[in-house]
This record gives sequence, C-alpha cells and structure tokens, in this order.
Amino acid sequence: MTPQFLFQFYCGFSHQTLYDSAYLMIYNLCFTSLPILAYGLLEQYQSMSTLQNFPILYRRISKNALLAWRPFIGWTLLGLYHAFIFFFGSLLLLGDSIAARYYGQVFGHWMLGVLVSTNLVFTVNLKLAFDTRYWTWMNHFVIWGTLIFYVIFSLFYGGFHWPFLHDQALHGVFLSLLSSLQVWFLVPLILIACLVPDVVRQVLAKQFFPGKTQLWVVAWRRQQRGERTPLAPSTHRHHKLVTSLAGITASSESTV
Repeated sequence: MTPQFLFQFYCGFSHQTLYDSAYLMIYNLCFTSLPILAYGLLEQYQSMSTLQNFPILYRRISKNALLAWRPFIGWTLLGLYHAFIFFFGSLLLLGDSIAARYYGQVFGHWMLGVLVSTNLVFTVNLKLAFDTRYWTWMNHFVIWGTLIFYVIFSLFYGGFHWPFLHDQALHGVFLSLLSSLQVWFLVPLILIACLVPDVVRQVLAKQFFPGKTQLWVVAWRRQQRGERTPLAPSTHRHHKLVTSLAGITASSESTV
C-alpha cells in the first residue's frame, strides 16, 4: 500500500487508485498466499539430522524467541525500501515524456500501476526464493507457478474484451508494457536494486556477525569431523559457545 500512498502526492490527492481493482482483489489470494504457505509448512532452517544430533538448537526458538522487535522492524524497513524503489524507480525512468511504443504512445497512469504491481509480485516471490533453504517440488511449483500465473492473468485480463466487465481500463496495457524496451530494461534493474542489497547484507551478516545457531552448528560439524575449531580474533562469544558445546556433548555421551 505504500506505493498507493506515494501516488497520492502525484494525483492531486484525488483518491485515484494506482492499481486496478482486480489486482487489489486477488493479490493476497493468488499472487502471494501459496508461496508463503508452502514456506511456513515446509521450511527447515537446519536439516533433520542436525536437529536430531543437536537438539539444543531448539532452545533458539523456545518461548517465541525469534518473534522479537528487531527482526520485525528490519523487515518493515526493508518493505518500505522496496516500495520506494517500486514507485520512484518506475516514475523516474518512465516519465510522461518517454514513449512506450514505437509510434510515440507515452506511459500513462495505468501503465505505471501495472508496472509497479509487476515489480511487486516478482520481488516478493523472488525474495522468498532467496530466503528458502529447504527446497521441495512444492516450493518450486508455487513460487515459479505464481509468477507464471501472474503473467498469464495479466495477458488475459488486459488482452481481451470481456463482456461481463463494465470497465476495462487495463485493456492492452500489459501488452504495451511487454512491447516496450524501456520496461524490459527497467524491471530487471528494479529487481536487482531490491534484492541485491538484502542478499549482500545476509552474506556479510553470516560472515562477520554469525548468530549463536550458526556458530554452534559449525562447531558441532567440525567436532564430528575431528577438526579443531579455529577461533576468530574477536569471538570470545565463539569460544564460550564451543566450550558449552563440548560440555553438552560430553554430558550426552556419558548419559548414553
């Protein structure tokens, strides 16, 4: 809804909608619901064998420990960043004076709305794909199937005259976008601007600021292979985790 809010500053606060009602109606129902449902049911942060051999990892999620304000605020800020990229990226690169078609047709209000919604659907599902660690055939089916369904829906909804629809404001809009070279350049650029910073952040966080779960799993795997666990110069916390891991492992072995 943030792009819709930003659009009000450019339409004279006339309550003009940025999106067509059909896209608003089925966005949560068809474009985002199944991928996140499959993620919630099937995702495994660690493999089954790791959890069976190292049950102390369950402490990480006890008492809803992961439902904290810090990740919530982080995801909210990331969503706002994406929304600004969607709207202003499309608005700046597809101004009123830029022709969308070879015969001089310029980008209009509905073209902007469809372009923003296209970037939105692709970014949300690709972001979920990047965050998925445990892939099954169902994850592939719902994520890539959702993106394919979005394209097919847009082609059929705006490509034909439907007699039961009183208003078809999007007739020919999606086809016009597909025939524009600017759009084929813009969409990948916006996707890169939205996804690459978050991927880089995750890589740097795992490399330089690993969490307790990651440190424990790495230490346990090295211990199982008989390797010594090297301590980074700044990781007194790492040393404490490895020490506690050794004590827990020894205690479990003596119990057995």
